[in-house]
Amino acid sequence: MTAPRMIWWVKRDARLHDNAVLHAAQQLRATVLPIFCWEPTIINASDYSDMHCHAQWQAVRSLRQQLRARNLDLLIAHGDVVEKLAKLHAVLPFTHMGSHEEVGNNLTYQRDRAVAQWCHEAGVSYIEFPQSSVKRGGVNRDHLQRWWQQRVVDVAPLPIPEIRQIPEETAIAQATGFPRWRAFRDHPEWQSVSEADAHATLNDFLTHRGKWYRGGISSPNTADRAGSRLSVHLAWGTISTRQIWHAVQHRLQHMDPEDPDTARWRASLHAFLSRLHWRDHFTQRLESEPELEFRSIHPSYRDVPYENAPTLQVAWEQGTTGYPLVDAVMRCLARTGFVNFRMRAMVVSFACHVLHLDWRVIHPHLARVFRDYDPGIHLNQLQMQAGVVGWNAIRVYNPTKQLQDWDNQCRFVKRWLPELRTVQAHRILHHVEEPVEHYAPPVVDFARRSQQMSKWLYSIRKTTAAIAATKAVYQKHGSRKKETSFRVRRTPKKKSKNQPTLFDD
Repeated sequence: MTAPRMIWWVKRDARLHDNAVLHAAQQLRATVLPIFCWEPTIINASDYSDMHCHAQWQAVRSLRQQLRARNLDLLIAHGDVVEKLAKLHAVLPFTHMGSHEEVGNNLTYQRDRAVAQWCHEAGVSYIEFPQSSVKRGGVNRDHLQRWWQQRVVDVAPLPIPEIRQIPEETAIAQATGFPRWRAFRDHPEWQSVSEADAHATLNDFLTHRGKWYRGGISSPNTADRAGSRLSVHLAWGTISTRQIWHAVQHRLQHMDPEDPDTARWRASLHAFLSRLHWRDHFTQRLESEPELEFRSIHPSYRDVPYENAPTLQVAWEQGTTGYPLVDAVMRCLARTGFVNFRMRAMVVSFACHVLHLDWRVIHPHLARVFRDYDPGIHLNQLQMQAGVVGWNAIRVYNPTKQLQDWDNQCRFVKRWLPELRTVQAHRILHHVEEPVEHYAPPVVDFARRSQQMSKWLYSIRKTTAAIAATKAVYQKHGSRKKETSFRVRRTPKKKSKNQPTLFDD
C-alpha cells in the first residue's frame, strides 16, 4: 500500500519542535515534502520590508539545515503559491497538505482562502493547525481562557517526530522549476531569527536576563537586556507560545526558595506570563474582526479629522521632528528593528495626537521597521495608542517627560542622534523650550496640538451613540479579566501593575 504523500507548507512556522503538521504526518504514516514559497504579492506589500524578508530567509535557511542533517530537504519556490502547488501536484499527486494558522493581514488571509479552495477542488485534504490559543474564525470572549487552557496549558510541547521524506524530491524540483536557494547578507544590527536562536534567547532570559524584566523594560537603555527578546521569534514562528509557557513554568517550579533573588525572579516571570497571555488576546481580536486593519474597531472613531500633512509624516519617519527621544526611537527602529513597548507607544501617540497623522497612515512604515512585525499585535496597538478603541484611557505620551523619566542622561538619544553627541544632557532635555543649534527645532507645538486632538476624541467619547457602541464593541472584543466602566474619564486611572505591555517587549 502506497503511503500518503503530505506537503508541509512552511509559512511563519520554521521549526521542528512543537510542530503539529509533522506530527499529523507521522500519525498518517505519510511521507512529507516541506515547501516554502517567496510570494511577490506579499514581498511587495506596503507593510513588508527587507528586514522581514531577511528574517524569513534566516528562519527557513536554518530549518533547511536541520532537515538536511536528517537527510531530508525543503523546496524553495518563488511565485503565486496556488500556481506552484498546482504545478507540483501535476508532477506529484500528493494527497494531504498541512500548515499552521497565520493571523496576518488581509493579503495573507485572502491567500490562505485561495489555497484552501484549490485544495478542495484538487481533492487534497488540507488542515491548518493552531499555533496558540487563538480560535480560527473568532470566538466568544468568555471562552478565551478555556482555549488558552486547552491549547497552551494542558498540552505539552510536541517533540520532533520521525520524518519520512517523499523520495522523488530531486526530480520534483527539476520538473517544477523550483529555484536554487538565494542568499541574503546578514545584518549585524538585526536580531537573528532561527529555531536555535529562539531557544538560546529563551534560555538566556530564563537563566540570566529575566531577573530584571519587571522594572527593566520601560527604559530604552535597559529593555534590550531586561526584555525577553522573544517577540521576533513568536512573530516568525521559530518558537511557539506553548513552548515558552511551559519553559517558564518549569523555571518557576524549580527555583530555590532560599535564594534571595527568587522573589524578584517570580515577580518578573509572572509579569512576563501575563504579557504572553495578552498577546493571544489581541491577536484574537484581529482574527475575530479582520476589518480592523482598515477601520477603527469602534464605529464612532472612524472619521477623526486627521490632517495627515506629508511634511510632518516625513519628519516623523526620518526622525527629524525636533523632539529628541521621538527622533532617536525612529532612527533606532530604522537601523535595528527593535525598541521597547513604551517607546513604540510614545512614537505612535506622538504621531496621532501631536502630528495629527491617521493610524492607518503610519501603519505601513512602522510595520516595515518592526523586525517583530505581527499584524495581530501591531494593528490593535496602533488603534489603542491612537485613542480610537473607545474604552481605554486616552494616553498622550509627552516625549519631553519620557526623556526625563527614562533617559535623563541622554545616552540613548546621543547614540542615535549624532548631531547631539557633544551636547550636554541638560541642554538636550530643554531643547523643546530652548532649541540646540545644528538640530531640528520642534516641528509643532506639543501642548496645543495634543490638547486639540484630545478635545476631538473626548467630544466623540461623550456622545450617546459612542457610549452605546462602546458597550457593544467591548462585549465582543474586551478583556474578561475585570469589569470596565464606560464613563468618560478626563484623567486615566492609576496604572495597574498587571497592565499588559501592548507592543511585545
